[in-house]
Amino acid sequence: MIKHNTLLLLTTFLFANSLLAQDKDLLNVNYAVSTLKYNDTATNANLFDLKLKLPIFQKKQHIIVGIVGYKKLSLQNFPSDYTGNLHGITLQGAWIYKLSDRKSLTSFAQAGLFSDLQDVSGKDFRYTAGLRYRVKHSEKLRTGWGLAYSRQFFGNQIIPFIDVDYRPNDKWSITGQFPIKPKVLYHFNDKWSAGIELSADASSYRLSATERDNQFIQVNQWTGLAKMEYQFAKSWQLNIGVGKNFKQSYKLYNDAATTPWTIITMPLGEKPDPIYEIDNKGLNIQVGISFKPF
Repeated sequence: MIKHNTLLLLTTFLFANSLLAQDKDLLNVNYAVSTLKYNDTATNANLFDLKLKLPIFQKKQHIIVGIVGYKKLSLQNFPSDYTGNLHGITLQGAWIYKLSDRKSLTSFAQAGLFSDLQDVSGKDFRYTAGLRYRVKHSEKLRTGWGLAYSRQFFGNQIIPFIDVDYRPNDKWSITGQFPIKPKVLYHFNDKWSAGIELSADASSYRLSATERDNQFIQVNQWTGLAKMEYQFAKSWQLNIGVGKNFKQSYKLYNDAATTPWTIITMPLGEKPDPIYEIDNKGLNIQVGISFKPF
C-alpha cells in the first residue's frame, strides 16, 4: 500500500490552474477514458468535465471573473465498495488587480460540492482560496507565482504554485503549471498544432452519510499524452490526446476524525491509511472542444 499520497500536492495546483488559466477560453468540454485492472478484472473510469468562464466586471485596473464547473466520474466494474457515479459542482471567482502594464495581483476562491449526491450535506463541500502575482517579463515570457489554502476532506493544505507561458517564436509554445500540467506544442500553421502534455487529475468525493458513513474517495492520476489540436470556425478548437496513465490510484477512506495540516507534500502529523486502494497503470484517451471568442 502506498503511504505517500501525492494527491495532497495536486489538488490545490489544479484548483489554481482551472481558475487562473492563461488562455482565454470561455468554454471547455472534455471527455476522458482511463483503463486499469485490479486483480484480474478489467475496469475503466470515464470522466466528463465542463467549465464555463464568465467575465463579470472590468473597469480600469479591476477585472472580476467567475467560473462554473461540472464533472462526472463514472467508475465501471469497480469493487462494490466504490460507488458508480461521482459528481463535482464548483463555483469559482477571481479578482484581478492590474498593478502596471506588466504586473498584476489576483485573489481567488472556490467552493465545490464533490459527492455521490445521495444525501448532500455540508460535509460534501470543499473550499480553496489564495493569491497570485503575475509578471510579463517580455512579449515571449509570462510567469505567475502564488500561494493557496485548500480545505479538503482529508484536512488542511497550504501550497505554493507557479505557472509559465513561454512562446520563443511562432512555431513553439511552452505553457501550463509546472510540474502539474505543462504542455509543449509545435504549431504547423494557424489551425494545426501537435505536441506532448503531462496532465494530472486530483480530486476527492464524499460518499453517502446514511449508507457509507461519510467515507470519501481520493483520485490521483498522472498522464502523459501525445496531443493534436485543430482550430476551426475561427473561435473553436478540437483537441485529441492519446497516452498512458503512468500513475493512477483510487483510494477509499473512512471519514477523517481529525483535520491535519499539510505543507506541500509534508504532513504535520500522521496520514491515515486507506481502507481500500486500486493502483494501476493504463491507457488514457481524451477528446475535448473549447470556445475562444477573442
